[in-house]
Amino acid sequence: MAAKKTVKKIKVHRVRKVLHVGIDLVKAPWTATLVQALPSNVENHGPHTDDPTASLLQLYRPQFPPLRPRSGPGPMNRMARVMRGYELVISHGSRAFPATMGHTLFGEALKLPPLVHYHDGVDEVPKGWWVRFRRRLGFARTPLVIVPTQSAAQSVTAAWNVPGQRVRILPPVFPKPKGGANIPRLMKRGNEKWLGIRAADAIAMLNEIVSAMIEMDNAWHVVVFGPAEETNRVRAAFDAGDMVDRLHVTDRYHGPGAVAALFDLALLDGRDGLIPPDMPALMAAGVPIAALGPRGLGELLPEESRAMLLAPGADLAGRLQQIAHDDAALARSGEANAAFAEQHNDPAPHLSALAGLLGLNALQDR
Repeated sequence: MAAKKTVKKIKVHRVRKVLHVGIDLVKAPWTATLVQALPSNVENHGPHTDDPTASLLQLYRPQFPPLRPRSGPGPMNRMARVMRGYELVISHGSRAFPATMGHTLFGEALKLPPLVHYHDGVDEVPKGWWVRFRRRLGFARTPLVIVPTQSAAQSVTAAWNVPGQRVRILPPVFPKPKGGANIPRLMKRGNEKWLGIRAADAIAMLNEIVSAMIEMDNAWHVVVFGPAEETNRVRAAFDAGDMVDRLHVTDRYHGPGAVAALFDLALLDGRDGLIPPDMPALMAAGVPIAALGPRGLGELLPEESRAMLLAPGADLAGRLQQIAHDDAALARSGEANAAFAEQHNDPAPHLSALAGLLGLNALQDR
């Protein structure tokens, strides 16, 4: 008698449509790391996204009302109606807040899917009665708000009345380090040390940077990223200080994070209370960071690097000189940054939070 053949059941995962609102890879490039970590059964949609971003993240692009800070009930209602075709909505940063509010105002009537909002601040939320009123209204029914730091969580719950059980503290997903970086038409000589900075940040602290460079070893060069109208202002300041030979500019990338492996130090401006865009990629590459920003930003730095976090108004020129001359501290900071980034490059906590919002153990559950 022939033995019965065992038929192996094929597990078919249901395709889940997710709508992403507010993706901005210039200001928050780690969003790409998160979206790309979603499982293969997730179909990602993102409205009004430029072609390179849509291609990189393989986004479908539905019609969606423009995101404007003062969007009224009409546009918010139209945003909410687009959400009806999805199983989950993810709003990214303050730019996407009108969509979050639209979900709160019309979600019950339209039977909308759950929404998770990624808050992009690391410390105290913006003050002012109007901002506070709108955020309290907009987040009144938001099922889940993900914040990057404990400081942000405390401020969101206190100022915007978001219940603590609806707030999760999850640092951004740090990328894996990349090697083999190069900048077209720029060559790093063997004895040079490169300090990377975005042109917009450099303009905000030009005098301090020039003063620091005068006292720093001649091996230190500054590489500035940005369009010509911005980098020309930086070049003029270095020319006036007779140091233009120690300045390199490029418009090929938005910032040093794209070619992080080239740098020996990076200077970041986080005084707006947000995570500096290049910070995760630089840390993943083991680059020491000198950053201006609030105390909450220090939660995303290892202990060895927190001494390089400068409060707004600090003596930037003096501290930058000290940091650049302390090779041992730079080495310790770079190693610690890489280790911290490696500890936070697993997207599992984020995926678990999103699955939990759908009542699933995992996003690939049937």
